[in-house]
Amino acid sequence: MTLMLILGAIAALYCLRLLFRSAKFALPVCAAIALGFALRDLGFGWLTILGLALIAGIAVLALGRRLVGGTAPLPVTRCVILMFVGAAAFAGYQAGTALAVLGGLEAGAEHGLAILAGLVTGYASWRDLVSPAVSAERPALSV
Repeated sequence: MTLMLILGAIAALYCLRLLFRSAKFALPVCAAIALGFALRDLGFGWLTILGLALIAGIAVLALGRRLVGGTAPLPVTRCVILMFVGAAAFAGYQAGTALAVLGGLEAGAEHGLAILAGLVTGYASWRDLVSPAVSAERPALSV
């Protein structure tokens, strides 16, 4: 029984880590889902909907990274950052609310946990969006 509790706690921590690492994708996923619903209402097929929604999500993420990391004017950069951070904070708030409801917390603790999760998720999105991409350097092959 103790082993199952330890493994469950480790799995929960990995799920929280996944939440914070994927925070920067909240706005592109929201844009892709919105486009998918709009295309479905217009009567397009599922393959078209999935393909165009995937392209739209990737385009929003790439454009956001390009505007933040490029030579865009400061107000444009701040606006793009606020859009990404706002979407991520809202998604984190909703995830915090769901975790608090699953945990059976009181109303005040539930609201506090939700706000904390929203703030931390927004910060994680800001940090991932603003920091340069880190890639692993591989040693050269010696022949």
